[in-house]
Amino acid sequence: MGLRLLIADPNDEWLKSASEYFTKNLYDVKTVKTGRDAQVAVSGEDKYFSVIMNVNTTRHPAVQVLKFIRSKYPLLKVIMITEIDEDVDVDDAWSEDKLKKLGATEVINKPFSFDDLKRVIEGHQNVNQMMQSVPRREGVSPEVEVDAEDDKFSSVKIEEFYTAAPVLFDLFIKLKSGKYVKILHAGDTFSRERIDKYRNEKNVTHLYFDKKDLFKYVKFTNYFAAKVMGNKKVNTKMKVKMVQNISEKYLEQAFSEGMKPQIIEQGQEICENIYNMIQDHEDLYKVFREYSDFDPNAYTHAYLTTLFSTSIIKQFEWQSKTTIECAAFACMFHDIGKMKLDPAIAKKRMSDLTEEELEEYKKHPEYGVELIDGKPLINNSIKQMIIQHHEHYDGSGFPFGIKREKVLTLANIVCLADHFVHIIQDEDKKPVEALKILLGNPEEVVKFNSMIVENLIKAFVPPDKKKKDNFIPSNSKMVKKAS
Repeated sequence: MGLRLLIADPNDEWLKSASEYFTKNLYDVKTVKTGRDAQVAVSGEDKYFSVIMNVNTTRHPAVQVLKFIRSKYPLLKVIMITEIDEDVDVDDAWSEDKLKKLGATEVINKPFSFDDLKRVIEGHQNVNQMMQSVPRREGVSPEVEVDAEDDKFSSVKIEEFYTAAPVLFDLFIKLKSGKYVKILHAGDTFSRERIDKYRNEKNVTHLYFDKKDLFKYVKFTNYFAAKVMGNKKVNTKMKVKMVQNISEKYLEQAFSEGMKPQIIEQGQEICENIYNMIQDHEDLYKVFREYSDFDPNAYTHAYLTTLFSTSIIKQFEWQSKTTIECAAFACMFHDIGKMKLDPAIAKKRMSDLTEEELEEYKKHPEYGVELIDGKPLINNSIKQMIIQHHEHYDGSGFPFGIKREKVLTLANIVCLADHFVHIIQDEDKKPVEALKILLGNPEEVVKFNSMIVENLIKAFVPPDKKKKDNFIPSNSKMVKKAS
């Protein structure tokens, strides 16, 4: 049986179309027209995954039903539908902010497509629930040629692709720009033979899928990675690459769709895998010494900054699971403020910016905090790391030019990791080579707390040859558990 949906809307025609669409997509659907019927249904024996309710639903008012659900069934996902025209004064309507304060999980404004609503619902599903919504079939469907815009797709290396037995979404290979072949359909039994045929006989290196399926890809791969992290038979280098793959696809989704609640929740799950990788694998130093497969793009930069920041934090005695996971989240989004910059500025190196462009560039940490401010599950510690990730220990940083103890220890760690990764990417160096360049430049080293620099060095040293520092910096304990 599919996941149960309760849909409440006063429009008979829309309600019928919604029921037909979601039933076709393997959901178990109940529809009602009034708030009273919605409340009765929720209180009954049937257990619903989500309630989709129009704010204009009456008898009882939809907002009253929302409050009832939140008080009695706090885990139930409630998606509120609004119909706010451009001419309507938002202050006189039930805005997104108002409804979320009352407990709405998501708010979606008409008009929208049922595909859009389906993606919102899928965004809150776990892996098992996603698999319930896939139309399973034995074997594989015929291959189909498809004409489509290239920017519709996301790609992943064939050897880094993981999936459930029933394929969760359509998979393609690229023939040329604008021309693709759908080699597996959602619901097909996964066929390694078909994948290998293209890799071995056609020299295909990447698989493609619709960007709207990024959430499913990240959700499943992160779920799979959580199982792999504890497997001693899988080498650490492979685990590092797996988490890199997840993180980069996650960031691609977040930067294109924005910081939606379900995206933030998924980020926390990824950070837990990062913590397990950092904490449980004492041979990471070998990966740092040998690793060289670093793509020069913004998503890879964010992941590497996360990897080295958390590895530095691990060297301190005061480190904890909460500290590392908060730092990981801050690192992944430390440059999110660049989204508000002119793309021409964001893509340049700092050394290539004009004086006027540099002044605008220096605002991106503040822009970053503006973009995440008010988002659930993001605490002040994460915001502080983002806004201070370019502050230097000697006071030469930005946006505020603070120094020494006024620079949070974790923020200075992110700053060092960010600078270190720029050396790796901008100068195309392996991590060990980048470390030599960093340490050979005294003018750069003084920008960072000396203990932090020492702990970056320790990340490249075998565990049996180093001793953790027992000193606790005065500003290292500012991370509180996210509420």
